[in-house]
Amino acid sequence: MTYPATWYAAETPKAPGYPALTGMVEADVCIIGGGLAGLTAARELLRAGKGVVLLEAERIAWGASGRNGGFVSPGFALGVEGIIAKVGLAATQQLYALSKAGHDYVWSAIVELAPAALMGSGWLVALRQPGRDELIRHQALMAEHFATDAEVFAPEHTRKMLKSERYFESMLSPDAFHIQPLTYALALARDVARLGGNIHEGSRALSWQRSGGKAILRTNKGQVRAQHAVFCTSGYGGQLFAPLARSVLPVATYIAVTQPLGEKVCAAIATGAAVSDTRRAGDYYRVLPGGRILWGGRISTRRTEPARLAERMRDDMLSVYPQLGTPRMEYAWSGLMGYARHKMPVIEQPGEGLWMATAFGGHGLNTTAMAGQLIAAAIAGGDDRWKLFAPFGSPWVGGPFGQAGVQMSYWAMQAKDRLDERGMVRRRSYRW
Repeated sequence: MTYPATWYAAETPKAPGYPALTGMVEADVCIIGGGLAGLTAARELLRAGKGVVLLEAERIAWGASGRNGGFVSPGFALGVEGIIAKVGLAATQQLYALSKAGHDYVWSAIVELAPAALMGSGWLVALRQPGRDELIRHQALMAEHFATDAEVFAPEHTRKMLKSERYFESMLSPDAFHIQPLTYALALARDVARLGGNIHEGSRALSWQRSGGKAILRTNKGQVRAQHAVFCTSGYGGQLFAPLARSVLPVATYIAVTQPLGEKVCAAIATGAAVSDTRRAGDYYRVLPGGRILWGGRISTRRTEPARLAERMRDDMLSVYPQLGTPRMEYAWSGLMGYARHKMPVIEQPGEGLWMATAFGGHGLNTTAMAGQLIAAAIAGGDDRWKLFAPFGSPWVGGPFGQAGVQMSYWAMQAKDRLDERGMVRRRSYRW
């Protein structure tokens, strides 16, 4: 079994494999899915004295956990304004505090286990249309109610960092950081093994049942009997666990990495922060070692990579930074995110001894850590903070109709973004 051909995999020392499951094993907890949520839950359960078996169908962090953009910051894909509208300010503050704890967990774990995974600090969100008042309102909301320390920049300062006339105001979140996610995930796996956890790669869970007060998970060569089963398969779970399958929509996003550009990159990007824009269908990117640029964007419900993916991503990049010329894109790949209809994580106990932690798309690095901690605390100590997500529930995503709807929505968002930008009067003398 090999990892997809990503820049992350190419830059990661060959990871030792973990054996496939054979025979019958017993455990307190069986975790299905070797991504960041499952690994974090396993690590924290082991720290609490529980016996853990983790089943991974492919390799550790083979899916989105090991090939995402690498941005780490508090928050959720549904912004705080949307959460406040749903559950009110007080509950939103509690939820945001949980997401901040997830952000802090990633930082602490990297410092302890994998310092080389840390690649930079700061997250700069840039506007493609003038929007000073909107940013100032958001900055004030976050400062007053969520104790954040973001800084808003005028277009002139934004364009000193991002040398493109596409951008206007921007907001910097200095507490955010960016990482090499595969390195981080593999470090978590090593710590799980060190703590006594049993990791089994190449061990796809084919079926499960509840019998005799225990969950029984079967693979092609073995089975696990456990008091608790935790399903953390997100967009890659298939139909194994019906409550998860009905509530999660797999959505693909794409990333490409340029050849080394060296100092040439400074002609376009003069910041060490990770960058994204606020369009409905926006881009996200950052500078990698050697002057490479990692460029992400586009979404689709298709599971196969589109033709000429590298060239399409390069075209997106050059539409913002034509001064880069025509660099070669040495890597291009896709990854499946899991989304719920409400754009919040799904953290639930759908049955006795059964748990699911999923739907982390859009803010996965902090929320996977958060969910792993919450599930472990619930199983090991009866902690019920996971119930803060109950108001969002796990609504049906619509099956194939939901997939078609998402694809059509994305095309509509792209069209609206283009119309907004074409219809805007570009005022080069725009000031505060």
